[in-house]
Amino acid sequence: MRKRLPMTGWYNPIMLVQTGIRVAISTVFGQFADRREAMAAANAIEPQPFDKSFNYEDKSRNGEFWFDFLADTGDGWDSTFAMAQLLMEMQLTPQGVPQPLPRGQVLILGGDQVYPTASREAYDDHFLGPFDEAYEIAPPTAKADMPDLYAIPGNHDWYDGLSAFFTIFCRRRIAVPSSIGINRPGRLVAGRPTNQTRSYFAIKLPGKWWVWGTDSQIKGYIDQPQIDYFQYVASESMEPGSNLVLCVGQPNWAYVDPDNSDEFETFSYLERLAGMAMDAGGQPKGHQLKLVLTGDSHHYSRYYEGELQYLTCGGGGAFLHPTHQLKDKSFAADYPVPGVPQGIEGAKYSRTFTIASKVNGAGEALFPDSKTSRGLTKGNWYFAFRNWGLTAVFFEAYLLYNWLLNMNARIEEHVSLVHALTNNGAGSFFHALSTYISLSFVSPWPPILFLAAMGSYCYFADEPHNMSKRIKIGVIHGLAQAGAAVLVTSFVIWAGGLLYFGAHDLHPAVAMVLRALIIIGATLVAAVVSGTILGLYLLINLNRYGRHWNEAFSSLAIKHYKSFLRMMIDADGKLHLYPIGLENVPSGGGTSTTLKPHLIEGPITISGPLPALKETSP
Repeated sequence: MRKRLPMTGWYNPIMLVQTGIRVAISTVFGQFADRREAMAAANAIEPQPFDKSFNYEDKSRNGEFWFDFLADTGDGWDSTFAMAQLLMEMQLTPQGVPQPLPRGQVLILGGDQVYPTASREAYDDHFLGPFDEAYEIAPPTAKADMPDLYAIPGNHDWYDGLSAFFTIFCRRRIAVPSSIGINRPGRLVAGRPTNQTRSYFAIKLPGKWWVWGTDSQIKGYIDQPQIDYFQYVASESMEPGSNLVLCVGQPNWAYVDPDNSDEFETFSYLERLAGMAMDAGGQPKGHQLKLVLTGDSHHYSRYYEGELQYLTCGGGGAFLHPTHQLKDKSFAADYPVPGVPQGIEGAKYSRTFTIASKVNGAGEALFPDSKTSRGLTKGNWYFAFRNWGLTAVFFEAYLLYNWLLNMNARIEEHVSLVHALTNNGAGSFFHALSTYISLSFVSPWPPILFLAAMGSYCYFADEPHNMSKRIKIGVIHGLAQAGAAVLVTSFVIWAGGLLYFGAHDLHPAVAMVLRALIIIGATLVAAVVSGTILGLYLLINLNRYGRHWNEAFSSLAIKHYKSFLRMMIDADGKLHLYPIGLENVPSGGGTSTTLKPHLIEGPITISGPLPALKETSP
C-alpha cells in the first residue's frame, strides 16, 4: 500500500540532521565526482542527425502544439496528487478561460521532483506514488497518447548525487557507431515515456521553437560537457533564427544581491549561449532567447527585461513560498541582456528585472498575491505548536541548562534550584531572577551552552554577504531568546516554589518529585515561549525586511496555492502561456471534480524581435 505522507516537517530535528548530512555529502560529491561528466562520456556527441525522439517539429495538431511545465513536486501527498490529477485530464477549462486547454504532448518537470532529499524510496513515496495513482484511476481515454516526459534536476534531486534521478529519467541509451552497446528504451513514469539520456536536454518544437533543459547542480555550476552539448545543438541542429525557451534550476534574477552579483554570472552566460552560435561560415545564426522558465521558488511570479519573460512556476506540490518579499532588481553585470553583442572586455552592463503586471488582470503577476502572502506569514505566531519537534529541542536544551544550574545550586548553596531561587520560600521574584543568573556562572558549562546557542543564532541569521550585520542580527535574536527564557524560567520556578513551600509534611520522595516537576514545567513553558519568539522573529524579518522567506514559510508547510504552466505554439509560430493556479488543495488529493483550477493571468503571448540594450562603461 502506498504511503500518503503529509507535507514535510522542515523543523523536525531528525529530518534536519538527515538533510544536513545529505547536503554535506552531496556537496563534496558534486565537487569531486560530478556524475554529469560520466553520463556525457557514456553518451558522446556524435556528428549525426538530430535524434528524432527529441524532434516534435511535425507533431502539431490542428495547427497547435501544446506542452506543459511543472516544477517542485514530491512533498506532501495531497498537493502532488492534486497536480498529477490535473495533468492527467485530457483537457482543462480553468476559471477565466473561455475554451478548453488540451493536455500537453510534452510534460517538462522543472526540478526538485522530491523532498526533502533524494533517494529511491523518497521518489517512490513522494513523487512516483501520487503520479502513478493519478494515472491508475484515470479513465482509459485519458491514458491514451500520453505525453513524453522530460526533467531537469534541482538541488534536492542532487542530494543523492543524481543516482535516483538517472534511474528514473535517464534510463534510455542510444547505440552509436563509435561505441559498444545496444539501444535501451527509457522508463515509463506514470504512463509517460522518458527519452533523455542526460540530466539536461534540447527538444525541437514547431515554429522554430526549442526548449533547453539545463542542470546547474547544487551551486549553480554548469559543467563543460553540458556547455559543449548546447553549443553543438545551437550550431549544428537549430535552424538560423530559432526561438529558445530556457529551463533553469532557480530564478537567479530574483535571488541576485545587487551588491554581490557573482552567482548571477553563470546563469547570465548560459542565457546568452544560443545567441553566440555561429554557422560553418562563421556567421551568427541569430537564435533568440524568448522565455526563461524555472521552479525552486514554490510560487508563481513573472519578471520581464525588455521583451524577455522570466517566469517562476514552482507550484507542483511543495510547500508554498511567499511572494510579498519579491522586488524589482537592477544592477551592473558582466554580461548584457541576451541579444546584445558582448562588447569590450571589462565593460559592465545594466540588467533590470521588473515584476510584470498581470495580462488581462489586476495587480502584479504573482500567485498568491502580495496581500495574501503577507497575511499567511502571520501563521508563525503559532510556530511553537506547528513545529513541536523544534520546540522539543528547545525543551531538551533548557532542561540540560537547568539541570546544570541545579547542580551549581547544590555545589554553591547546598540546596536545590527551587530552594535557591525562592530563598526557602521567603524570597522575591527579583531574588529569584538574580540568583538564576548568578548560578549560571558557578561552573563553565552553562556559559559554554549559552555561547553555543548564540553562535547558532548568528549562523541562522539571513545575511550571507555581511558578516558584521549577520552577527548583530544573531546576537539580538539570541539575547531576546535568552532573556525570555531566563525571565520565564525564573518566574515559574519562583511561583511554583512558593506553592511548594506552602505545602506541609511532604514525604521526602514526594518533595523531590514536586521540585523536579516545577523545574520541568518551567522548562516547558520557556520552550514554548522560545518557539513563539522564533516564529515572531521570522514573521518580522519577512514582513518588514524581506529576509528568511524560505524559513518563514517552510515552518507553515502550506499545501495550497499550487500552479503549473500550459503552453501552446500556434500556426503563426507565436507562443501562448496559460499559468494555471489551484488555490485550495483538498484533503486526500480530492477528485477531478473537486479541483477548481483558475487562470492566474493571461494568456501571455510571446513573439517578435528582442530590443537592443546599450552597454555602460566600466
